[in-house]
Amino acid sequence: MITLLFRAKARFPKFSVHDLDIMRVALRKNHLNGITGYLLRDGNTYLQVVEGNEDDVQNLVDVISADSRIFGFHILCVQPISEREYPGWSMGYYDRPTTKGEYTPIDLMLMNDTSCKTVQPALEEMRHLGAQQFLKERSIQQKQPSAGTLGC
Repeated sequence: MITLLFRAKARFPKFSVHDLDIMRVALRKNHLNGITGYLLRDGNTYLQVVEGNEDDVQNLVDVISADSRIFGFHILCVQPISEREYPGWSMGYYDRPTTKGEYTPIDLMLMNDTSCKTVQPALEEMRHLGAQQFLKERSIQQKQPSAGTLGC
């Protein structure tokens, strides 16, 4: 198994139908192909981590890199993994708010420094964001009443 991180630029503004379509297709196809991962959007930049069998990840990357909704596709990191970092998601999504002041690891990497010293901390930050989002979604699901408890 491998994990692959790439960066690409969006041709369309945030919250467009294109982002929704990317997620809709990713959720359906990634599940069928054993791919998990996390997509982060920061302004017009996508950072995406995908995990899975090497051939499946490469096939997905071939499709994504040819997608007309993006440009400037660039693989930042590929590494073997023994277990998944995003096992519960066919694809998680986070629209990152603009930060002011202190730079985060993702900010440093987005400033075109894609050396190993900036890629690894950015991956760690994405894992942290993904874990926070997963716990938040799980908490919301647990608070929702089941269908049997809605009656009077």
